[in-house]
Amino acid sequence: MKTLLYFEEYESDLSHALLKRTDFVPAIIRTNKNMKFFTDEYLEKTANVKHYLIDYYNDMDDEVLKFKNWLKKENIELDYFLNDSEYYLEFANKFARKLGLDALTDEQIDWVRDKVSMKQKFREIGLNTVDFKEINSKKELIDFFIRNGEKRIIFKPRKGMNSIDTYMINSLEDIDALDINITPGDYMVEDFCYDHEWSIESIVQNGKVLDSYVTYLPNPTIWATIACDLNCHITVPNIPKYFKFVPKEFIQQIVTGMHLKNGAMTIEVFISNDGNIKASEMGWRLPGGKATLNHSYSYGIDICDKLLDIATSKNVTLEYRNPLVSVGALFLPNKEGVVTSMTPLQELLKMDGVIDGEMFAKIGEYQKKRRVGSDASGWLQVSGKDETEVLNRIKTIFSHYEIETSLEKGGRKYVKKV
Repeated sequence: MKTLLYFEEYESDLSHALLKRTDFVPAIIRTNKNMKFFTDEYLEKTANVKHYLIDYYNDMDDEVLKFKNWLKKENIELDYFLNDSEYYLEFANKFARKLGLDALTDEQIDWVRDKVSMKQKFREIGLNTVDFKEINSKKELIDFFIRNGEKRIIFKPRKGMNSIDTYMINSLEDIDALDINITPGDYMVEDFCYDHEWSIESIVQNGKVLDSYVTYLPNPTIWATIACDLNCHITVPNIPKYFKFVPKEFIQQIVTGMHLKNGAMTIEVFISNDGNIKASEMGWRLPGGKATLNHSYSYGIDICDKLLDIATSKNVTLEYRNPLVSVGALFLPNKEGVVTSMTPLQELLKMDGVIDGEMFAKIGEYQKKRRVGSDASGWLQVSGKDETEVLNRIKTIFSHYEIETSLEKGGRKYVKKV
């Protein structure tokens, strides 16, 4: 039986799908840098699976040699490689290449991780983007803002993820207030786009886009999270008629232009009211949040399983449910402090359309408010006949949800009405 080398950043839906497969043997690699993201329960569950711990801080060639010795000792021959980590994409692909496995080239890594190189490539292959520039000092940031007519701009890391250290700049005072050491080569700036943000998720085999799945975001994730506003994303199974592009063809243009072969892609795009599209930024991986599960439920397929088929060179066919439905994920607002009360999960699970959910916040525990796109006190998955019904159900749940926290200087209550 053939062996799939799987780089695992943390326990995920893809990990769970991997562990259920019996048609190949998984060999899991992790690093000592990311072990803190695994629970003892999960490590115990996977103890009987072939796994190896890489010293992330050591010379990679030394670690490759150690790993090859381990493979020989365990009598393992590797056939395939799969990485779904954005943070470790460069590390994992370079490591796999040194083992002789099919992986991204350095140029492809640059295109799919560095947002400046990415947007330059988008324009090279004929896609529209907002204006952007690499920023190497606060003076360069000020100069860009002034030359831009002091209009709103976005400042962020070139290799950022989860909207960490992403800032909206509206004034010179906002720039002065930035508590960031702008190291050369690490940051960029771009015009703020007033068109609506969507995302498109796709699976790719042998350089061909098998299909693309469209996600509607009522509000941009990071700004909704910061403001405790409605933060959700919803699968739209029927492409809106006003779109002046075909999502699958749009993604194929990127796949062909970047010479991408086998894997999954997620991309944030801006779509104007008249249906024109601008590329924002992409990841060569499954989407974050619950978008993969949303699409799987909506279309009646298991996208994680399909990605594993692609990674192990199995011919993938797509047979969808009829009729298609819409599924969305609502991320419940978070509040800083010790949680004193919140709407119980069991109560939320009984509301119209709710099919699954999880609470991160626990009564009596301190909950930190983080400035990241994934910040939430919990999540719910909601279904409906179409995206309009799902959105209405999500709004009702969001309006119903309450969380109360207590701070050192007295309690504060958060009740959001939509």
